[in-house]
Amino acid sequence: MNFPRKAILGLALAAALHAPLALAADIATETQMLRTLLGAIESNDYQQFVAAGSNDFAKLDRAQFDAVATQLGPRLKAGYQVQRLGDYRQQAYEFSLWKITFKDGGDDLVGTLNLQDGKVGGFVLR
Repeated sequence: MNFPRKAILGLALAAALHAPLALAADIATETQMLRTLLGAIESNDYQQFVAAGSNDFAKLDRAQFDAVATQLGPRLKAGYQVQRLGDYRQQAYEFSLWKITFKDGGDDLVGTLNLQDGKVGGFVLR
């Protein structure tokens, strides 16, 4: 079934107008945090990376971080885009799901991010 373009735009606008303001703020916070984490990896800045997280997150082993930064840093420096794919719940935690597309044309990554009280509780790239 084909809908008129105006109807589709109207539905999108209506959905946006009725979206909770807190959700938009949460998405903005998540996006900024994701960019902070990716920026720390890009610049190989371990302290910036762990400073964004909870006490448990900050226990990340430096060697593990360095391995990821060595592999992904150059790709991130070449440019990338992030796209929020949605969110999901797992073991009573809320996660946002992200797609990271690199300008080098190589493989994309999927990332999951969990924020707890404004700090990173978990961050995984696949």
